[in-house]
This record gives sequence, C-alpha cells and structure tokens, in this order.
Amino acid sequence: MTKATILPLASFLSLLTACSSTEIKSPPNVLFIAVDDLRTELNCYGASHIHSPNIDRLASEGVLFSNAYVQQAICMATRASILTGIRPEHNEIYTTKPVNELMPDVLTLNKFFETNGYNIAACGKIYHYGTDRKLQFGDAYMQPKQTWTGRGYVSKEAIEKIALNTKYHRGPAYECADVPDSIYTDGINTLYALRKMKSLKKEGKPFFLAVGLRKPHLPFVAPKKYWDMYPASSVEMPEVRKMPENSNEYTMRPSGELTSYYGMPKTFEEIDDSTTLTLRRAYFACVSYIDAQIGMLLDQLEDLGLRENTIVVLWGDHGYKLGDYSRWCKWSNMKIDTHIPFIFSVPDGVKGAVCNTPVEALDIYPTLAGLCGLEKPSHLEGQSLVENLNNPEIDNDRYVCSVWPLNRNDYQKTVMGYSIKNKRYNYVEWVKLSTGEVLARELYDHDVDPNETANIVDQNEYREVVAELEKKCKTYKEEV
Repeated sequence: MTKATILPLASFLSLLTACSSTEIKSPPNVLFIAVDDLRTELNCYGASHIHSPNIDRLASEGVLFSNAYVQQAICMATRASILTGIRPEHNEIYTTKPVNELMPDVLTLNKFFETNGYNIAACGKIYHYGTDRKLQFGDAYMQPKQTWTGRGYVSKEAIEKIALNTKYHRGPAYECADVPDSIYTDGINTLYALRKMKSLKKEGKPFFLAVGLRKPHLPFVAPKKYWDMYPASSVEMPEVRKMPENSNEYTMRPSGELTSYYGMPKTFEEIDDSTTLTLRRAYFACVSYIDAQIGMLLDQLEDLGLRENTIVVLWGDHGYKLGDYSRWCKWSNMKIDTHIPFIFSVPDGVKGAVCNTPVEALDIYPTLAGLCGLEKPSHLEGQSLVENLNNPEIDNDRYVCSVWPLNRNDYQKTVMGYSIKNKRYNYVEWVKLSTGEVLARELYDHDVDPNETANIVDQNEYREVVAELEKKCKTYKEEV
C-alpha cells in the first residue's frame, strides 16, 4: 500500500481542489447500492412493463450505462471482483471462495475509503460470505433481527413446505404475503440504512454506506401489493425459448438453483408455461419491491440534506434468465447473464444521460476513487469512468471481458469461457486451462441478433471479425 492510498483527511481535502467539473469540491459521501440477480429489464432500460420509478428517478439524476457487464455471472465471484478491484482469473477468485481466504491482505473498496478518513457502514448483501462481511466491516455491519423463516418466508403455507423438501430444506420458489415491506429482509435492512444515515450525518465525516438488496434473488418473495402491480394476465412468456442455434455443450447450464426449491422440476426437466408465468410475475414483483426500498434511500438523502454531496452508484451483480432459452438463473457468458443495470449519480454532474461505451463492473472502484479525488491503489484492474461521466456522449468501442468456469474447483478439469464483448459482438472461447486448448467458440452479432439466438462463429461473412476478436481474446489471456 502506498502513502497516497492512505491520505489523511486534511491531505484529502487539499487534493479535492484539483478535481474536474464532475468531481466534487468537498469530501463526498458515497451511497453504494448492490442488487442481487437484477436484470436490465427495467423501465429506464426500455422495459415499459416494469414498475421501477425510483431506479428510473436515479437514472434521471445521473448517467445510465447501457453496455455494462460483470466479470463473472455468479454472486460470490462478481462481488469479490468488484470489491477488490481484481479480475476473477487472479487469486482464484473464479472459484468463488471468500475474499479473506483468497486475498487476506488486499485493500478492498470499503477499506480504501476507511483508510482515507471515511466512516464506513453496511447492511444486507455486499460481500457474499458472512466471514467477509464481519472482517470487512466489523461492528459497522448492521445485522437485522430475523422476522422470517428459512430463506425468507413469512407465510404459514410457505414455511410448512420447507420440511417437505427433505433434500434441500428450501421452501417454495415464491411467496405472496399481505405484509408490510419491513417484514422481509430488504425492508428491514432499508430501515437500518435510513437510521444509519442520520447517525452518519451527525458524526460529520464523509461516509461510505453500502446497502445490499437481496431481492430479486430466489426465493421470489415480496409483499402482495407488489404482486398486484403485475396482474397475471399481463405477464408474458419469454421472447426466446430455444437454445441458440449451433450452441455447444459449454454454452449454458441447465436451470441451476431453481430446482432446489419445493415444487420445482428436477434438473433438465421442462418447466410448464403456467409455472413459468408465475415465476416471472413473482420476479417482477420483487423488482418493484426493491425499487421501493431504493426510493426510501434516495428520499432520506434528500430529507437529511445529504443528496447534494452524495455520489450514488447502483449496480446489479449479474443478469438472470427467467425461462429465456428454457433456462433459469445465471451462470453463463451469454449477454442475458452478464449484462447489468449500472447507474452513477454525481452531484453537480451530468443528469439524465445514457453512455453507450462498454464498461465493466470492475470499473466501480477506480471510478469512485477518481470522483472522490483519491489516488487509486496500484492493484486495480478496472478503468476510471470519470471521463465518461463528464462526457457521456463519448462513444468509445471498448472491449470488455467476462468469464465463466466449468469445473471451477479442479484446475485439471476447468474449462474457462472467455467472453470478449464490444458494442456489437459477443465472442466466446472455451479453453481448457491446464493445456490452453480451445475446445469451442461462439459469436453473436447484436446488430442483427440482439437476443443471441444463433452462434455464427463459423459463417464465412464473419471470418475477419472472428480473426480480430481471436486476437483480442489472445491478448487478454496473455495480460491476465
């Protein structure tokens, strides 16, 4: 760690005078909002059937990144990558073990702010593992008093079904209960965050407050009023229901964790249309539920007079399949799993803009450092997006990368999928790590096939494109 990484607050204040027009002129607070399993199926991303007025409001107060991707479409690894600033291929992050086990001495994002004079606090799901949450935040992590049973159930009917699932001990995949928001996990954590904002303001120091919203992760449990926003007759089946043409054995896993919930079909079994529609409705209800919590956080900033000096960043930890390709959950290199909601709102910054430059979730750490006038740590592998926030119309065709490992805990068997993306293409190579052999390849052209329905890697008209992307992928693998 360099001396510049641990500037005392006095030096920090002096450094801020050199900030650009988007960077704040006094120590800014940071509200860091992480949402689990959130698709870009939001109103502000063009999905008019979704009720997301508060996320839309945040987008109107900042810059929405339309081409943002995670480094790995699974909760543990993507969060570890974002919070350490390191790609999943390094330090075996892709194996999804705790940060404390993989990188006990790394300067994480929250510790970076703490060493630079910030008060830090967190609630909800920020790091995946409890051991990391405890070590990273200590007493500054707010643990809610549990008002639910199992994985979040509050109704008698749902709770009774937990015992019937003798293999996985999980209840139903969804629940609709006529209860207040604060009965469920996210509602309680939001109340904790609202109270914490008050105490942080009184303490008078800049703060980094991380709020992790667990929905719309399974089980899809939400108060009835959010289900009511989506009448059953209004919910539609997925647009794409078949696997991509010319896909291969590595392209996409089956339905993953959904099969472990009570009443769900087994792996490789089809989910009928009626169940699919109910699950989609339940997911949409969860999205509107967490949107309401985000609205409460934004309102509290306003009410406390903190909004004018608080950077707000909202990100999803990966995308999600809701019966798309007849698959569920995440865990692939497909756009639907790696594409995420990604919004920065900076006081006195550009408002209501869309940036189309491809970016990575890995860019959050260096961007926040830049916005706050702090010298970024030397180990960070993402890029600062301050220039994009100042000038969202800058239309760079940057290449970004996601990975997906098969057999991730056995190096001799691991097949790593490297996905190289720009604004138009998603090129994937499946590589056996122990030998470097390329086992399969994929190419999707978003200009003609935005839903990635056909792998066109072998089509003659794309030979030059494939050759260029092969070089990009080779360079990336050599650099990491």
